[in-house]
Amino acid sequence: MNRVVNGNGPSDKELVELTLRGDLHAFELLVQRHQNGVFRFLYHFMGNAADAEDVTQETFITIHRKLRSHNPAQSFTSWMMTIARNSAISHHRRRAPAPLDPAMLAAAIKDLAPNPELELLAREAGDEVHAALQRLPAEIREVLIMRYLMDIPLQKVAEMLNIPEGTAKSRLFKARNALREQLDRSPGAVNAQASASPAS
Repeated sequence: MNRVVNGNGPSDKELVELTLRGDLHAFELLVQRHQNGVFRFLYHFMGNAADAEDVTQETFITIHRKLRSHNPAQSFTSWMMTIARNSAISHHRRRAPAPLDPAMLAAAIKDLAPNPELELLAREAGDEVHAALQRLPAEIREVLIMRYLMDIPLQKVAEMLNIPEGTAKSRLFKARNALREQLDRSPGAVNAQASASPAS
């Protein structure tokens, strides 16, 4: 189902239809509606703002070029995020990743739903956190990003990755445990936990 982000204006489906009729403003509205979400996903998936900006632009260029191939029965958001993910993978194959922007990481994860591991990420964002995230295997890292950082329901995550929901759930469980282990090994995480513990 294609839903409107802010509850006002035409749906994604209607904007796609208008774009296919040659309405450039309709496509501009699609980009404005989704570019922050695409960038946020790509930033966490790729690890730095520069690559995420490049691939966000590349994603929407690809979307515009392939829009006629979009199945109206399929969620536009799912289709869009699949293109973003594939573009990110292609980009990684073409070039080495640029350095992480720790401040951007901290800002991007402050508004997450309550979760001990991710709250700790927000407090201790920096090189150690980047190292912890990047040590997670890509296939479990992307599930964690989509579920917790993008707030995408697990069923939709599975649909976007073209895997069974049970597999997505298993990967998410592994990602949470792996992230916890990485953070437990981080000196900054240990200090944060010690500071949060009540005095005996």
